[in-house]
Amino acid sequence: MLSLPHSKESKIDMLDINFIRENPDQVKENIKRRGLTGEQFDVDAFLGIDTKRNGLMTRADELRARRNEMSSVHDRPSPEVIEEGKRLKEEIKKIEEELSVINNQWQWHMDWFPNMLDESVPDGAGDEDNVEFIAWVPVKGYLSEDEVGGRDKSSAAMPKLDFEPKDHLELGESLDLIDIQQSALVSGSRFAYLKNEAALMQYGLFEILKKKLLHEGFTPMVVPLMVRERALYGSAHFPGDADQVYKIDSDAVEDNNQLYLVGSSEPSLFSYYMDKVVDEKDLPQKFFAYTTCFRTEVGSWGKDVRGIKRVHQFDKLEMDLICKPEESDAMQEYLREINEWFFQQLGLPYHVITMCAGDAGYFATSKKYDFEVWLPSQGEFIELGSNTNAKDYQARRYNTKYVDADGKRQFVHNVNDTGCPMGRTIIAILDNYQQKDGSVVVPEVLRDYVGKDVIAPRSN
Repeated sequence: MLSLPHSKESKIDMLDINFIRENPDQVKENIKRRGLTGEQFDVDAFLGIDTKRNGLMTRADELRARRNEMSSVHDRPSPEVIEEGKRLKEEIKKIEEELSVINNQWQWHMDWFPNMLDESVPDGAGDEDNVEFIAWVPVKGYLSEDEVGGRDKSSAAMPKLDFEPKDHLELGESLDLIDIQQSALVSGSRFAYLKNEAALMQYGLFEILKKKLLHEGFTPMVVPLMVRERALYGSAHFPGDADQVYKIDSDAVEDNNQLYLVGSSEPSLFSYYMDKVVDEKDLPQKFFAYTTCFRTEVGSWGKDVRGIKRVHQFDKLEMDLICKPEESDAMQEYLREINEWFFQQLGLPYHVITMCAGDAGYFATSKKYDFEVWLPSQGEFIELGSNTNAKDYQARRYNTKYVDADGKRQFVHNVNDTGCPMGRTIIAILDNYQQKDGSVVVPEVLRDYVGKDVIAPRSN
C-alpha cells in the first residue's frame, strides 16, 4: 500500500461512507470510468474492512459498557469481579490494537476513492475524448454550433498569421522580456525572469481581473503559501498528486507538523473554512488570492519544457467559492462566464471544453471545464486554466458546513477556478499579438499598465 503517512490531525470521509455502503456498484463504475486501477480502489476489499471495523467497534463498545456496569454496581468487588474486570480490560486492549490497524486500512481506501462524476460528464479515456462546447474569436465573436464540437473542431476557424511566426520564447528573448539563461544559473531548469513590459503586463492582468472580482463581490485574501498536510488532503491534492508538491525540508516546523509549498491557492483558500459552520444567509461566499505557486512537474520531463509554459514556480490569481448544494452548478457556470469575460477583454481566441471521465483531473472533480487559448505559432490550443465543481467532496474533508432553514447542518459545495495563470496568459498574448516585424502589439486593456501600445525590438 503506497500512501503518505497519516497525519495526527483528524480526517473526515471524502465520500459519504453510507453512499459507498448502499451504492457499491455505482462507486465501482465511477472508478472504472475514471480509468483508475490499483488495490487502493478495490471497493469490495474496502467493504470487507468496513464490516470488520464496525464489528470490532461494536464489540469494544459492548465490553466497555459491561466493564462500566461492573464498576458502578460493585462498591467492594469480589476477587471474581476483579478478575473479570482485568479480563475485559485485556480484551478491550486487544480489540483496540486490532482496530488501530483496521482503521489505517479503512482510511487508506477512503483517501483514494475519488469524487462521483456528474452525470453530464462525457465518457472517454483521455484528452482526445474531451468535448468542446464554446469557442470565441476576436471580431467574429462566438462561433456557431456547426463550427464547434469534438475535441477542437473550432481550430479550423481560429486566426492564422500570414507570416512565419515566432513562439513566445523567441519573442520574449528578442524583446528582452524573458530570460531563462540567468534563471538557469540561479535556480536551475524550468525557472524564468520576466522583465520590462512582460512584468508590467503581469501586474496589469492582475489589476484587470482583481477589479472585476471586487465588482462581483469577491473577498480579496492574502493566504499562507506553506500549509500542513490536512490542507492538501482536504483539497484532494493528497494523496493522488503528492508527487507534485514540494515538501519543506527543515526541522524548524511548529509541533513537528510538516509543511508543504502550495501548487495553487485553492488549499489555502478553502482551508480558511476548515471546521467552520457558515450561516445560510452568508452563502455563497466568494474569494480570490494572488499567489506564487510551486509544482515539481514530476512526470512531465521532456514535455513542454521550452520557455515558461511548464515551470516549477508561477504566479496565479485564483477565484473560488463555497455555496449551498443546489447552487453549485450555477456557480460553476458563473465562474466560467468570468473567465470568458477576461479572455474577451484581452482579445484572445479561446474555447471551453468539458473534461471526459478519464481526463477529469484530481480526485475532487465532479465536473471540470478547461479553458484553452489558441496559439497561432503552434497551430494549437494551450490550456490556461480550469473550473471545477467538487460538490461536497472537499467540504467533507475540510468539515465545512452551513445551517439550513430547518436548523440542520449540511456540507457546503466547493467550486474552484484557476482565474489567471500569469505566465501562460502572457504566452498567449505574445503569440496572438505578434507582428511581422517582430514587435508585439499590447492589448488595448493593458496599455495603461504597460505604458505603450507596441513592444518593439530593442536596438543594440
